Amino acid sequence: MPDYSYKAADSSGKIKSGVRYANSVNELRENLRMIGYSLISTSQGRGSAIIEGLKGIQLGGITRAQLIEFCTNMAVMLNAGVPLVTVLDELREDASTGYLQVVISDILENITAGDSLYQAMEKRPKDFDALFINLIKIGEETGQLSDIFLNIAKHYKRIDDLIRNVRKAMLYPAFVLVALLLAAFVFLTMVFPPLFTMLNQFEVELPLITKIVMGVSSSLKDFWVVYIGGTALLIFLVIVLRKYKPTRYWFDWFEIKTYFIRNVFIQLHMTFFLRYLALMLTAGVDILRGLDLSAYSVTNLVVQKELLGSRQRIIEGAMFSQALRQIKFIPNTVIRMVAVGETSGNLPEQMDYLANVYNERLERVIGVALAMLEPILVFTMAGLALSLIMGVLLPLYNMISTLSTGVGSGGF
Repeated sequence: MPDYSYKAADSSGKIKSGVRYANSVNELRENLRMIGYSLISTSQGRGSAIIEGLKGIQLGGITRAQLIEFCTNMAVMLNAGVPLVTVLDELREDASTGYLQVVISDILENITAGDSLYQAMEKRPKDFDALFINLIKIGEETGQLSDIFLNIAKHYKRIDDLIRNVRKAMLYPAFVLVALLLAAFVFLTMVFPPLFTMLNQFEVELPLITKIVMGVSSSLKDFWVVYIGGTALLIFLVIVLRKYKPTRYWFDWFEIKTYFIRNVFIQLHMTFFLRYLALMLTAGVDILRGLDLSAYSVTNLVVQKELLGSRQRIIEGAMFSQALRQIKFIPNTVIRMVAVGETSGNLPEQMDYLANVYNERLERVIGVALAMLEPILVFTMAGLALSLIMGVLLPLYNMISTLSTGVGSGGF
């Protein structure tokens, strides 16, 4: 609890100053009211202010998990008839992090100053994107704010589950690969060099595999700083170039053109796009505005450009399904289902159904890929281990054979 210096007035108008501990200014005001005082002004102790300021720092804005929790709580409390300001005040007091508490406080202050909820959120673009703000605006205009918050929470939960599954699938292979590289590095730079020195002293004839292993070992031992620095620099360059739009475009192009991975990434981007667009259309956004916001929600610039091009074709008079048909990488299933949705008038439901289908397909693909990756990693580890062992044992066997021959012929 931070300490607050305050000035308050009692029922007779007498001013009192003091210091009191509270979680927030609102709690301080309520505590003083209960003992018969009205808060006039307050200031936070310097040390506490610094600590609270550090609590309010969070890189990257609100996380997806925090948004899910926030939207779910907003939906439940608004649906129960609790006033918006009271809901925000309650959520601020129960915020899971200091940063979320700062964000909700900022929104509450702007609403108290006269802004609507979407206008207050619009002032924090790092935390709430354009799609989120547009949905909140629609919810306020239609009086369905609790339903909008519930739909947003479900939407982000589905996306969060998909991303978690992908990350979980990649965790084991990444761990095995790193462990394999570290083990090879330790053996080649610390364990094997003394053995290779001994072999050179005995002038044993070396097999080709031993010469290769010795060369790799010598190179790693002498230039390990260069290799590690070069790898770190390469990773840094990839990260930087991925953030720079002109070069990022070519990374994204490679992503959807590479034979082995393109289907996975196309399904992933289609899942995100269809879910966003279905959410927008369900909330009452027109197809052009919904397509615009949904296209920008897709992280792949090539896919984004094509989707925005389909928006232009709709403006020129084409049906949505016809506009999508011009995009080569859009699966025929998507085009057929969109056409059915346009004909039957249930386009949002069709797209949500498609998003679920692609989500299930992705989970199956990830499962199959992981199942195939495990034996591949086992064979790779076995092959590397066998190569290293043969590189050392073969010349040692030759050396022992030479020494045995010398002893048998009376050479010693």
